[in-house]
Amino acid sequence: VVHVPGKGDIVVDIGYGGAFYAFVNAERFGLDVCSSKTRDLVDAATAVTEAVKAQVKIHHPESEELAFLYGTILTDGKDAFSAEPTTNVCVFADAQVDRSPTGSGVTARIALQYHKGLIQLNQTRTFKSSATGSLFTGKPVK
Repeated sequence: VVHVPGKGDIVVDIGYGGAFYAFVNAERFGLDVCSSKTRDLVDAATAVTEAVKAQVKIHHPESEELAFLYGTILTDGKDAFSAEPTTNVCVFADAQVDRSPTGSGVTARIALQYHKGLIQLNQTRTFKSSATGSLFTGKPVK
């Protein structure tokens, strides 16, 4: 749980898939990743990133150079396994929006979904970018 000024206490998941990301359902901010204005999504994600960076110590077990939050991914909240794509927007670095679903972000979402028991080994999920509609697929393998 992090305190986001103006938004209150927000439950975030932090996952690693080559970089660390905070994950929050966009609905928590009254937003929809598919229809809300990009500026509103960027502002919400940036506020989460700043709160996590200020309040959470990130640890990487092998490299201190990787022990930082790269950005925040706002999701549609559809984390349970489904054949339907789940949509997200990744806001990273200096409030940049990834055009794709984000490779390391997809990997981190899969890891979180597996950890929570929402996806099983070898179940393929499809992830959709809210920015361009591009699709990435992935699955946990071990």
